Amino acid sequence: MGRPVKSPVESVGILGGGLAGLALACLLAGRGHAVTVYERDRAGGKLRRAEAGGLTFDTGPSLFTFPEVWRALLARLGEPDPLELRPLPGGLGVQHTPFGALPLPVPPEHPLAGEWQRYVAAVSPLRSHLLALLTTPPRLTSPDFLRASRALAGVLGPHLSAESWIAAHDFAPALAHALRTQALNAGLPPQDAPALYALLPGLIGAEVYRPARGMGAVLDALLDFARRRGVTVREGTEVTRLSGSQLTLSGGEVCRHDLLVSALDPARLARLRGQSDASPLARRTVSGLALYFALAGESGLPATSVLPPSDFGVFRRSLHAGTLPPDTLTLVHAEGRKLAVLLTVPALSRHLNSGHPWVQAQLRRVETVLHAPGLLQGAAVTALDPLHYAAGGHPGGAIYGAAAPLWRAGPFHPQPYRLAPGLWQVGTGVHPGGGLPAIFGGALIVDGLLALIRL
Repeated sequence: MGRPVKSPVESVGILGGGLAGLALACLLAGRGHAVTVYERDRAGGKLRRAEAGGLTFDTGPSLFTFPEVWRALLARLGEPDPLELRPLPGGLGVQHTPFGALPLPVPPEHPLAGEWQRYVAAVSPLRSHLLALLTTPPRLTSPDFLRASRALAGVLGPHLSAESWIAAHDFAPALAHALRTQALNAGLPPQDAPALYALLPGLIGAEVYRPARGMGAVLDALLDFARRRGVTVREGTEVTRLSGSQLTLSGGEVCRHDLLVSALDPARLARLRGQSDASPLARRTVSGLALYFALAGESGLPATSVLPPSDFGVFRRSLHAGTLPPDTLTLVHAEGRKLAVLLTVPALSRHLNSGHPWVQAQLRRVETVLHAPGLLQGAAVTALDPLHYAAGGHPGGAIYGAAAPLWRAGPFHPQPYRLAPGLWQVGTGVHPGGGLPAIFGGALIVDGLLALIRL
């Protein structure tokens, strides 16, 4: 990466104690800098623990994919892997499309196995470059970045959106519908999602994992790394104003650092800097309603079931209009007596709970499609709704913040990691979609850039 240019940066303040902020804090502290993380709530961001019916649930990311990015983070930290990652049975789960149920990856004995192999062959040239795309600073002088970008361009061709790429390949209806569903990992309908997201199921394949001790083990590991590197994590400490290198905290305390890194949603950061958030509603990513059920007995369901919208055109129009769609993307994760039902909703900062008529209709759909009548009847439930995500600073509860236009998505138009002298940014608002790989990859990218030009 070249010879680092030394500068007198000793003290680093990180705004936001989610996974991106904690990962970057560990990296910078590991290089000898005094790092303080400011978190107005609890560390972990979307990844935290909730309780229902005496059972503990891990909220936030539910799948661990592309573990190579996690291992790259561990290698830079010089740490062994504490997670004990275990393959999740069924991979990406059963996709209950209007054209029939389809497991991803498609098993060899399935009638659509040939279609799946054609799809995998189309995306496979990118597989060996994926780690570079997720972890390499987007610099035109970087051979790794240029090679990876050329490979991606070769697979995507002229297609900017996931919908365009899928339609051009004329897959069987069930597979095409499942791929459109997976494109929603960008927080956007396939018509608005970058084409890269249409490729992800083929790149992930069966490599879907969870830590042996649950997803909360990821947060535990990062907090342990931070503690052992002397990182100060100030939970319950809200930053109310940012001016130059100076932070004002709730209560009036003023703190100064040589370098600041924001792991906040960019809209919230803009407000702290006295700027306005001009992102319109239609360009926000989706929000969610997460329902965690403690069942009376084991559900008997697959580890992951996916109920997509029946019509993506109707679904898209509902999201753009800010209305609840007739049916929505619903993810169902089952583990023993635990059942997580994750519903996709518009980013409207509205209160929803399990008793809302629309929610009740979606839950009846889950029971019907999964052939589990009465499954949720009488179960204790805890809900995290759009107001919960909005409290984290995301406009309307948009899980990935504002949506970038298609021409600006992916590695061909690098994000503005450096906003001003002494101010950088990292996190899901900068690296939307992609879950944990994008979070950890973004931290590695920013750490690499800082190593080159600042630290």
